[in-house]
Amino acid sequence: PLAGRAVFESPYADLIKACLVQRRVQRGVGRGPQNIFLRAARHLYKALPAPARLEPTLINRGHFVTAEAAIRKAEKPSSAYRASIMLDEFAGIIDRNALSRAPIDYRSAIKRPTVHADRTSATFEQRVHRLPTAEMLQGLATIANDNRLDERPFDLLRIRIGELLLVGGFRIGEALTVPKDPLVREPVLDEAGEIRLDAVTGQPIEKLGIRYWPEKGGEPIVKWVPTVANPLVLRAVSDIERLCRPARDNAAWLEGHPGDVNVEMADDERVSYERVQTMLNLKGKPKQSVLGWFREKKRNKSAEREITWRDSFVPGIILRKAMAVDRFDKPVLTRGDGQKQSLGKSLLVMFLYDWSESRSVNRYISMPITLQHLSDFFCGRGGTQSVFERYDYRDDAGRPYRIRTHDFRRLLNVIAQRGGLSQIEIAQWMGRRSIGDNAAYDLRSASEMAAEMRDLISKNEVYGTIADQVRNLPEAERSVFLETRLAMVHTTPHGSCGSNIAEAPCATAVSCLGGCRQYLRRKGDKESRLSLERIEKESLVNLQRSREA
Repeated sequence: PLAGRAVFESPYADLIKACLVQRRVQRGVGRGPQNIFLRAARHLYKALPAPARLEPTLINRGHFVTAEAAIRKAEKPSSAYRASIMLDEFAGIIDRNALSRAPIDYRSAIKRPTVHADRTSATFEQRVHRLPTAEMLQGLATIANDNRLDERPFDLLRIRIGELLLVGGFRIGEALTVPKDPLVREPVLDEAGEIRLDAVTGQPIEKLGIRYWPEKGGEPIVKWVPTVANPLVLRAVSDIERLCRPARDNAAWLEGHPGDVNVEMADDERVSYERVQTMLNLKGKPKQSVLGWFREKKRNKSAEREITWRDSFVPGIILRKAMAVDRFDKPVLTRGDGQKQSLGKSLLVMFLYDWSESRSVNRYISMPITLQHLSDFFCGRGGTQSVFERYDYRDDAGRPYRIRTHDFRRLLNVIAQRGGLSQIEIAQWMGRRSIGDNAAYDLRSASEMAAEMRDLISKNEVYGTIADQVRNLPEAERSVFLETRLAMVHTTPHGSCGSNIAEAPCATAVSCLGGCRQYLRRKGDKESRLSLERIEKESLVNLQRSREA
C-alpha cells in the first residue's frame, strides 16, 4: 500500500469496490471521479471505530459528520466540496439499499466555494492571456477555408469541430457526444407571429440550434446559435456529417453483429497474405507484415489457433476474429439514469488510425473522436505538430499559437458578458445549473467592470453609497464624478466593490455589509440577493439564541 493510506478491511473494502463497479457500469464514471469517491471513502473509513470497519451495518450519520469535519480540515475548499458530494452519494447508496441499521439521512454542509476573481492577481492575468486572440481566430479562419484541407480529411473534421466549439461554447464532453442529426431549424417570428424576412435578401430568417446532452445532467437540449453564425454552423455540420457518415454506418453494423467485422468472407475461406495486407493497408512484405499484425494485441489468442510461418493462408474465421479485437463496443455516453448513446448514434465517429501519420487507416473498425485528437490538433504534442505549426501561425516571440478546447468556451462567455447578456441568460446558454458559476468565466478586466458599473449607476440600477452620491449631484457633473471615483470594480460574495485594491488593501477586511462606502449591488441581482437573505436568516437565528441565553 502507498504510504499514509489506510488499507480497507473487508467487508468495508468489498462495499467500496461494489460502489465503484456500479458507478462505472451504470453511469460510465471515469477515473477522476472514481478517485474522488475513493478519497471520500477513505475519510469515512478513518472516522469509523473498529467495529464499524468490520461491520458496515454499524455505520451511522455521526461517522459521516466526523468524516466531513476531517475533509474540511485536510483539503482545500474546492477539493473538500467535491469530496463532500461523494460522501452524499455514498450515504444515499447505503440508505437506498438499507445497508445500515438505521437510516443515515446525511447531507453535507460543505458549500460550493464562490469564485470571485481578483482582477489584479497574476493568476487572473494568466487566464486572460490564454484567451484566443483575434490573430489566433483569424488564423483558424484562414486555415478553415484553405483548399489544402481537402487532402487531409481528419484535419478538416477537427477544424469543423473547432468551429462548433467557438459558436456554441460547448464543454468538450458535450461536443464529442453530440448525437447524429443534431440540427434543429425553426423560423424566426415577429411580434405579430409572422415569419420574419431578411431586409436584404427577402428570405425567411431561420433560427438554428444543435441538440446535445448537457454535461451537468438532464435530457438532450438545444443550443441555439447566433443567427449571424448560421452559415458557419451549416457548413461545419454538413462537412462533419459527410466525413463521419462511413465510419458511423460501419459502427451501426458492428453494433448489430457482436464480435464480428463487416467484411464479406466465409468462415472456411482461404485468404492469402497478399489480400490480408491489402485489406488492412499493411506495409512491407505480405507474410511478414500480416504475421506481425497477428502478434499485436495478442490477436492470435482471440482465434481458435495461432497463425505461424508454416501457414500458407489465413482461414476466414480466424482473420475476422483477429480483426474484431480492435472493436470499440463501449457506449459513447452513459447517463445517470442509465440511458446510453452508442457510437452508431453519435455525430463524431472515425475509422481506426484516421488520426495517425504513420499507420494506415483501418476501415473495418469505427472509433469515437477524443479530446486527445483535438488537443494534438490545436496545441501539438511531442513529435505531433499542431495545425498552427504546420501552417506557420506564430506569436510575436515566434512561438506557434495554442488554443485549448475549453478556451473557446471561456472566450464566448467573456463576449456574452461584454455584450450585456444577463447572468441568467448566460448560465442558461452555457448549460450551467447556477448563475454563480458564471463568475469563474468572467475574465473582463477591472476597468471593464467599472465601465459597466458606471453605466448602471447612471441608469439608477445600483444600490450603494457611490450611487447615492451620484444621484445627489447635478446631472452635468455625474459622468465626470463617476470617471474619477469609479476607475476599478471587482466582485465580492455580496455584490461589487468600487475600491482600488491594486493601490490599497481593503480597509474593512471584506466587511462589505458593515457600512462600507465602496459597496455596490446591482438591483435585481439574484445571486447577491440570495447571499443577503442567507446572512439575514443566520443573523436572526443568532439573535434569537443570544436572547434565549
